[in-house]
Amino acid sequence: MADGLDSRRHPFRADLAAGYLRERVSAPRYADPVRRTVVAETASIRRQPDAGAMQISELLHGEPVDVYAAEGGWAWAQGALDGYVGYVAETDLAEAGPTPTHMVRARLSHMFPEASIKLPPAGRLTLGARVAVTDVSGRFARLADGRFVIADHLRPLGQPEADVVAVALRNLGAPYLWGGRSSLGLDCSGLVQVAFQACGFLPPRDSDMQAKELGAAKPVPKGPEGLERGDVVYFPGHCMIADGAGGLVHANATHMMVTHEPADTVFARTPGGWNAVTDVRARPVD
Repeated sequence: MADGLDSRRHPFRADLAAGYLRERVSAPRYADPVRRTVVAETASIRRQPDAGAMQISELLHGEPVDVYAAEGGWAWAQGALDGYVGYVAETDLAEAGPTPTHMVRARLSHMFPEASIKLPPAGRLTLGARVAVTDVSGRFARLADGRFVIADHLRPLGQPEADVVAVALRNLGAPYLWGGRSSLGLDCSGLVQVAFQACGFLPPRDSDMQAKELGAAKPVPKGPEGLERGDVVYFPGHCMIADGAGGLVHANATHMMVTHEPADTVFARTPGGWNAVTDVRARPVD
């Protein structure tokens, strides 16, 4: 039994559960985690151990992962940052390496085999990816794995960004992708999560979780004109970031991309209009 536990956030299945759930879940066996790191550009978290299965979330390069089982080329794992559980291709993971020191602030950034932009890229990083920098010389930061990236595309992990809206807008026009969290494709809650992570916070993954846990709850105003910059607006199945000037930034399936559009336009096409809004969350207090 696993009463009260959410399988999206707690590693348990019929044959196995995480050791830390021993007192809460009855399972034939328990396992302690093995820490791994994402070495792929991105790594899909899938509902089942199958490349054709639905992507339910996504890990970014350099993010830590706790693996509880590995079989048939798939790791049953939990993201160490947001706690999301699912199956990840083992080829996307490697033994934990040097602790990341920087996060990618650019929408996309190439890695190079040497400190030259004229060479063919040796990989690519998306906004929010994490890397370990060993040295900075001129325009380039040298990574612990020997590759190079433009230093201005990075920021130290201990120096979070200040404006959630500005971060979200860097993904303007990025395609909508169910379960996505990268600049190559995001869903609505993925955009919110990545933008807030860049500002030093660790919100939960899905919109229903965020609507109850992200930052501080605010009374739902009488209309969108009552929203402040950085507020996150929720109605069933969707979330958006307010720009404080009557606009909303969101990854949406209407346009199949990240858009920045007037709130009145969004709610004109939303069944129930503004009355569909269930929650408004304010930016967490630093």
